[in-house]
Amino acid sequence: MQGKLVYAMPKKLLIDAGNTRVKSALLDAEGHLEPLFNVSYAELEGIPLTAAVSAVWLAVVSGGERHQAVERWIEQQVQLPIQQIQSEASAFGVTNAYAQPNSLGVDRWLAMIGAYNEQAKATLIIDAGTAITADWIDANGVHLGGWIAPGVDLMQQSVTSRAPRVFKDPNVAWGKANQLGCSTPEGLANGVVNGFVGLIRQAIHVTETELDWFDYRVLFSGGSMPLLPADIKRRGELRTELVLQGLSYYAAQS
Repeated sequence: MQGKLVYAMPKKLLIDAGNTRVKSALLDAEGHLEPLFNVSYAELEGIPLTAAVSAVWLAVVSGGERHQAVERWIEQQVQLPIQQIQSEASAFGVTNAYAQPNSLGVDRWLAMIGAYNEQAKATLIIDAGTAITADWIDANGVHLGGWIAPGVDLMQQSVTSRAPRVFKDPNVAWGKANQLGCSTPEGLANGVVNGFVGLIRQAIHVTETELDWFDYRVLFSGGSMPLLPADIKRRGELRTELVLQGLSYYAAQS
């Protein structure tokens, strides 16, 4: 007796195009996310799409050539219209704090949707990539506002570009929290990491003293998170997929 043929149903392709990296996942009919790739823009061109997809959903933070590179890659892989998401005043139980809702970075918007729909609880979301962002969303899904600051690399670049006598050591990739520098490159590398750590500590301080939150979640994402000291890492969860998770709600409703 021959076995029945099983045909794979096409899935929806979700793409999170950030400032430095492109992440993607497949969404099946049951709402399950399957991570696909996480690459730099330079690596994207060589990545083939081997899965059958029925729709493409895109969230773009970066503009210009990087945005065009993502759209070129999609067009080379599939002949489907691209559904691009923008931040809104409200959606999926989340209310945007911005008077001009679409000026909120779509990555921040989708991360809040992903977090809130996973668990309706007061949440501090911190992403540390090219920029460091912090967003507060309360237990009712109301976004209270947030912060934007330069990321670790941008902090270093801002100093070296304006202070000729301050320089990086090409052999030192990252600085260290809670350590002093005994040379100019060490002082710079450690200084910007501790600036990053200080911002995170201040975000937690504001959460507990100004907002009076104590039963709340802290969600971390972004490439700089390994630089945090252990006591801060223990305060939260590392969640690299929040933007794609938020994007999946838009894709699932169509």
